[in-house]
Amino acid sequence: MKVVNLLEFLNSSRQLYTPDYDRCNREMINFLDLLAEDEQFTRCIDLGIIYLNQTGTNQYIIVDGLNRIASLSILLHAICECYKKTTAQNEKAIKTIRSKYLMSAKKTKLIFSEKENEIYTKIINGERLSGAEKTKPLFQLLHKLWSQIKEDKLQAAKIFKMLQKINVTIVETDEVIKRDLYYHLNKNIRDIDQILLIEDYLKSYKLTNEWSNISKIYKNNKKDLTLFFTDFLVTKFNYKIFPADKLYECFVNYFETMCEYMPAQKVIEKIEKSALLYFNIINIDFNNNNIQKAFINIKKHAGEDTYGYILNVYEDFSENKISESIFVEILNTIDEYLKNRLNNGNNVNFNELINYLNAFIACK
Repeated sequence: MKVVNLLEFLNSSRQLYTPDYDRCNREMINFLDLLAEDEQFTRCIDLGIIYLNQTGTNQYIIVDGLNRIASLSILLHAICECYKKTTAQNEKAIKTIRSKYLMSAKKTKLIFSEKENEIYTKIINGERLSGAEKTKPLFQLLHKLWSQIKEDKLQAAKIFKMLQKINVTIVETDEVIKRDLYYHLNKNIRDIDQILLIEDYLKSYKLTNEWSNISKIYKNNKKDLTLFFTDFLVTKFNYKIFPADKLYECFVNYFETMCEYMPAQKVIEKIEKSALLYFNIINIDFNNNNIQKAFINIKKHAGEDTYGYILNVYEDFSENKISESIFVEILNTIDEYLKNRLNNGNNVNFNELINYLNAFIACK
């Protein structure tokens, strides 16, 4: 653990990688706002802890702290943009800023994952961005900083004087699982991408292709994937209301528990099968007319909150543990409940009915 100046840390770093599950998808830090708070720079500014995993000489994975490092990098680029093509002295200063803080061996020092890296690289290299790319937080911050520097006529020397007062505490995390540390640090602070965490977790089991198969069922639609995993897990843990902010945590608990009884490959195969069944449910896609009709009625009567339980029963039906007639009867029973709920205006959670339905199945 050591306290360092954030600007100097960026200077001393050769490469900074972001993990697959982290994204700059939220409001970023406007460092220029700090100028107004302490114009004389009489005190240091503490921006908290940044967790890193060292992978080589001056090479790191940013476990937690991407927002601060990315925001600083965008500010430095904004300074370069504001002063380019002004004077020979400024052109020399811009080259120094880029070589010290933004670039390393003709590549950006900060390396994001996938699409986000493409946007960041375009920004730093001054390439044209699409309309969609300009809506992303990275470009939005750049535009805001550029405008602020121009409008307030901020001098680069003053900005750098402020940046020299910004400190962070660096903690290296070689002995812990990066993904879990990131999750526990952020789960109560900000929205995190639970699906990307699950994806990274399965990759650690070398189940990349299997994950790809599940994603393709939903055409990589994260909203539908989240719905599936939420409803898949809700009955596994007997939740009445599923804690959406703990999706990754619940998935890991389920997966590791199942791995005590069968190989990981078998566990993911069962999950993929359930993913296909759930796709049928949310798209009401059945060859059997009786089942199709029952699901149309459930959808019509606002039965989306019953899908978790229905998936559980559908799994039993697909494995021939219950007959078609019982499955249809259960679906119709659920629909009767939904119609009564709509007519009576009660807000009783559907899970209150689960014990009754389980008893009904047992009797059959």
